[in-house]
Amino acid sequence: MTWQEVREQFPVTKEYLFFDLANKCALPLFATRTIQEYIAKQQAFSGDKEEWFRTIDEARARFAQLINASPEEIALLKNTSEGLNLAASGIPFKAGDNVLINRSEHPNNIYCWLNLQQKGVEVRWAPTKDGGVTVEDLEAAIDGATRAVAISLVTYAPGNRNDIKAISALCRKRGIYTVVDAVQGIGTLRVDVKELGPDMLSSSGHKALFVPHGVGLFYCRKEIIADIPPVYVARSGMIRAVSVEHDTETYELRLAPTAVRYEIGNNNYLGITVLNESLKFLLALGMDRVERRILELSGYLTRQLEAAGIEVLSPREEPRRSAIVCFRAGDPAGLHKWLLERKVITTCRRDSLRVSLGIYNTEDEIDALVKLVRQYHA
Repeated sequence: MTWQEVREQFPVTKEYLFFDLANKCALPLFATRTIQEYIAKQQAFSGDKEEWFRTIDEARARFAQLINASPEEIALLKNTSEGLNLAASGIPFKAGDNVLINRSEHPNNIYCWLNLQQKGVEVRWAPTKDGGVTVEDLEAAIDGATRAVAISLVTYAPGNRNDIKAISALCRKRGIYTVVDAVQGIGTLRVDVKELGPDMLSSSGHKALFVPHGVGLFYCRKEIIADIPPVYVARSGMIRAVSVEHDTETYELRLAPTAVRYEIGNNNYLGITVLNESLKFLLALGMDRVERRILELSGYLTRQLEAAGIEVLSPREEPRRSAIVCFRAGDPAGLHKWLLERKVITTCRRDSLRVSLGIYNTEDEIDALVKLVRQYHA
């Protein structure tokens, strides 16, 4: 499939310059078609629950393939925050332990750890440099009471890629859990959990996986699943689902040995059905190819902005770049509003304008954006 054919799947490109994927997606045609088909079945005969269960298995397997995990290591939740809270609540902290976070994280990868203070867990802040965290600074902040490091694969602003491979290796050597917020990388970058080595990883579907809100994805390394209890339990997370005719069964709390233990009751069947189609689409494209295209676009945007005399806050080096480019050109809120009036969709983050790129964007769109920014900045 050519990039022009990919672009044709996204009707938003006919009306807008859409640079806001790090906030939320504009649904592609294959997603809206899948939604319509699902609703038609539910309207006609209430839908086929057995089909929904099969779709869940397919989506779980496809997401595992996307990040090079096994299906047994994947739980389908409702958003990134649920997975991060699951990690924070499941890690066996005790009073006097500490967790290491940093101020470049999204608030939802901060509050779940601050919540541990009521259990006597110390929250430590690692220093940041240009929006990222170095392995050396993390190592200097770790001590014998450190039980976990929580960090983003890609910061939501200014879009740095942290060195998760080196951080995970450091933590594994020290017996420390590594928890990764991957929502700004999944779907735009190649993510290989075997290569990167985190213990847990959380993401959502409503950005670069092109799913409506309400689908989360959680990876837990199989070697530690038994050590991370679920926050809540339901029949769906047991080794053997007890019959609804409960008088014929003896209840016994026997958690599934896989990540399905973290799933509670009915899933978001509609959202997961869309997720399954999105994963088919991305896997067919190939994440190596997707990442190359995204980094081509972010590199091109960075160069064009700098040539226009605009202050770029995001990394220039390809190993640290992502789909996100943040810059300052006067008042970010004013620029955001001015662009929106001209059908250009961006977001303000951390006193900057954030442009987030997708597989449907083009160099011509970037040229048009930079031309407008220059007009505003003049």
